[in-house]
Amino acid sequence: MEPQINFLAIAVATLIPMIVGFLYYHPKTVGKAWMEANGFTMEMVGNGPKPILYLACLALSFLLAMFVSYNVTGPGQDAAPDGHSFVTFQHGLFHGVEIALMVVAPVLGTMGIFEKKSMKWFWVNIGYWLITLCLMAGILSAWR
Repeated sequence: MEPQINFLAIAVATLIPMIVGFLYYHPKTVGKAWMEANGFTMEMVGNGPKPILYLACLALSFLLAMFVSYNVTGPGQDAAPDGHSFVTFQHGLFHGVEIALMVVAPVLGTMGIFEKKSMKWFWVNIGYWLITLCLMAGILSAWR
């Protein structure tokens, strides 16, 4: 049986990158380290991107939520061979870590090497994606 898509869960997961980003990249959390790693100043960052860019980010977050949803709810993601359920937040956390380390880290690492970014840049950004993907996958796995 094909899994049903929970569009409410997809909608919530779509918001996760924006919410985590607002908190994670705030100057009182990791924002100062992020600005330093990118050579930005508060004046350069200003008041943030224009509203249309937030809409573009939401559209990209929706695509990511759809991918993560399929990853945690697709074929074979209902129960393990021993019968225990995969419909848990913890199962999603595993997938979030897996995607962050096996997909995002190599992409960021390759970009960082060729763009001559620092290790600080890498760790700041992979930290964001690790938290974001764990929350997205956890929600999507548990809330089918």
